[in-house]
Amino acid sequence: MINLTTNFSILRTAYLIRPNSQILCIGSCFAENMGQRLADLPLEVSNQALGTLFHPLSILRGLSLQPILSTDLYKQGKLYVHPDFHSQFMGENEADFLAQLTDIKTKTLQFLSKSQFLIITWGTAFYYEDQILGRAIANCHKQDAVRFIKKQSTVEEICLAYENFIKENPTQKIILSVSPVRHTRDGIPENTVSKATLRLAADILVRKYPNQVMYFPAFEIMMDELRDYRFYQADMIHPTEQAINYIYERFKLAHFEDELLDIAKKWKEIIATVNHKPHPLQYAQHRDILSRLRNEIDKDQSGVDKSKLLAKIDQQILALS
Repeated sequence: MINLTTNFSILRTAYLIRPNSQILCIGSCFAENMGQRLADLPLEVSNQALGTLFHPLSILRGLSLQPILSTDLYKQGKLYVHPDFHSQFMGENEADFLAQLTDIKTKTLQFLSKSQFLIITWGTAFYYEDQILGRAIANCHKQDAVRFIKKQSTVEEICLAYENFIKENPTQKIILSVSPVRHTRDGIPENTVSKATLRLAADILVRKYPNQVMYFPAFEIMMDELRDYRFYQADMIHPTEQAINYIYERFKLAHFEDELLDIAKKWKEIIATVNHKPHPLQYAQHRDILSRLRNEIDKDQSGVDKSKLLAKIDQQILALS
């Protein structure tokens, strides 16, 4: 049979995710896609608590102890926004908004301190520097363009910042990836240079800290194994759900312990049953199926946290009542 794709092997990592592990996902929207899938499993997941962040140093700023200052806030009409946070965060009252952001960041750092895994997806090496604040920011929030200068981080800048973070968090197992989403607004040649910069930085960190940093080739899977526009959404930039699921399956094989792989397979089948939408005349029959399924899961003595799965079943039983 003709081989119509370029497949490559991904070595299983030495440090595997097991049931009940605590994982913080942060970075581009691809990190969010992975986090959503991980959150369905018996894992404690903090997924994109700070919103979408694309630049490696913006991500680190979100994970730093630097205070959130009122002098950094932007006004967007009658609302306040912050240049280090996604536009999903906004508020009408300055003091309340600062308190909200501080609380989000504090809880994120608390979760980071107890988590075993940190999944980071880098999106771009380009960033904007705010000339009034005198520093790099993560989000321009549609402020006047003359306020900003576009710049590009070097491999050395990224590596230096992450080396300091790695040394400050010696127990963290960090899984780095480069987002397969192309930043075409920067230009195709420029996006290629940007992705290459990120990939080189990741490679250096993995080689220098092999006991702490791992690389998952999400970008390479999209570019080679899924080299076809049928795996892109209509914008020709973002991967389709099918492509994301394919990459996630490769992620599981590389980073999941055997027990978690087995659980993921069983739970996938259970969730498919839970999400099944029966004909109205079959509601009672499907409720019985779900009730029996719930009892079987509840009797399981494996010690795995089943609360999320049971909650899904309970919600569906209620919906069919």
